[in-house]
Amino acid sequence: MESNSNQLLLAKCKSCGRFFVPPVYMCSECGSAELEDVAARGEGKILSYTTIRVPPLGFADQAPYEIGVIALPDKVNLTARIVAHEGKEIRIGEGASFVEKDTSGAYWFKVSN
Repeated sequence: MESNSNQLLLAKCKSCGRFFVPPVYMCSECGSAELEDVAARGEGKILSYTTIRVPPLGFADQAPYEIGVIALPDKVNLTARIVAHEGKEIRIGEGASFVEKDTSGAYWFKVSN
């Protein structure tokens, strides 16, 4: 799997077509180890989110911040940091767009306008 912070890459099973969030080394649906990188659209919907006010070690300077589950059209859900425009409240079911995958491997999405 390649790493590209400007593109949301998913792993796709060449055998059954199921998508996964990398890293993954074998398909949990059919057992195939033949996976390929596929660029995802990067648009999804917020399924759930929470505001982290008491962060784990190493994240104290970032609190409070939002983290949530984003449902992608490829039938994949991924956990991501969510950023909203200043003064805008995040809502369940609202659209979110991929921003980047940072050097720590965290996915970042912004709330759609």
